[in-house]
Amino acid sequence: MRPLLNNTLKMVDRVTTISAVIGGVLIAVMTAIVTIAVITRYVLSQPIGWSEEVSIYMMIWAIFLGTAYTLKENAHIGVDLLMNRLPPHLKPFLLCFHYLAGLLFISILFLKGIDMINLSVTLGSRSIATNFPLYIAQLAVPVGAALLILQLIAKLLLLIDRWPERNKTEA
Repeated sequence: MRPLLNNTLKMVDRVTTISAVIGGVLIAVMTAIVTIAVITRYVLSQPIGWSEEVSIYMMIWAIFLGTAYTLKENAHIGVDLLMNRLPPHLKPFLLCFHYLAGLLFISILFLKGIDMINLSVTLGSRSIATNFPLYIAQLAVPVGAALLILQLIAKLLLLIDRWPERNKTEA
């Protein structure tokens, strides 16, 4: 099972890293758009009407694409007060609960994101400034949730795979 697990984890990490890089590119493009918009507004007195809306959509995509990478790197803000006080043999149980609870909530986010997109498509919702189809911006929610689900499953599988080793070394 280890080669299959290792290949699966590498694939999830690769997808997560690629999504984070795309999110980083979106932030760079967004920064350029905002900079140009500020210059054209205050220096040339020619505001760009679509810059704020497009920047917001890019920020939404960047955030949702980057959350799985943040989870991969264990960089999410957290309170470790309980984790630091637990005996080592109980920590895997708390981590398992943490990952399973995360899977539950992110799965709900994924399903609600799909519902939101379906509603936007059904209503033909479009943005105000650019007449952009809103479902494209809203697609960030289920895509980001799916990436988080993959990363949570990978972390759970890794935890389960290492669990017997922890128990053997602590015995």
